[in-house]
Amino acid sequence: MYWVYAYEGPVSEIENVRLLLSWKDDYAALSKPQVCLLCTDLSLDFVTIQRYYHVRWNIETGYRYFKELLGFDQYQLLSFTGIQRFWAIQFLTQNFLEFQRQEWMKDGGADLTLGDVVRRIREEFFGQIIVYVYQQALEKKPLLDILRHLKLSA
Repeated sequence: MYWVYAYEGPVSEIENVRLLLSWKDDYAALSKPQVCLLCTDLSLDFVTIQRYYHVRWNIETGYRYFKELLGFDQYQLLSFTGIQRFWAIQFLTQNFLEFQRQEWMKDGGADLTLGDVVRRIREEFFGQIIVYVYQQALEKKPLLDILRHLKLSA
């Protein structure tokens, strides 16, 4: 069971906000709340604020996947064309991952996140690299040729 404490009033330099503090039933007097939601739109009721943050959480985790798991945090946006390309790449990547997630879930798999899909694709790709290296070794190809083909250095 979770408890929610609601507060409306000034916080720091913000004149008036709605604040929700949430914690599990085993809340210890000196521990901090597990969740703190702050909203400056006073027209929203507390249930609506929680619903909005639920949606927001999905957006934020999506950004995290793109930044951390897929390396989009390294993308340099220097021109309008670059920004357009960035969003096109993100859109296509998101759709590919979501399509793959749906396909794997159809096969009787458990609920998967996009992060699970990225990790599974990476594992399968790494497995393909291992098989390739093994096949090249069976054909007695020189190690330097294999590394050069994989664009790796010894």
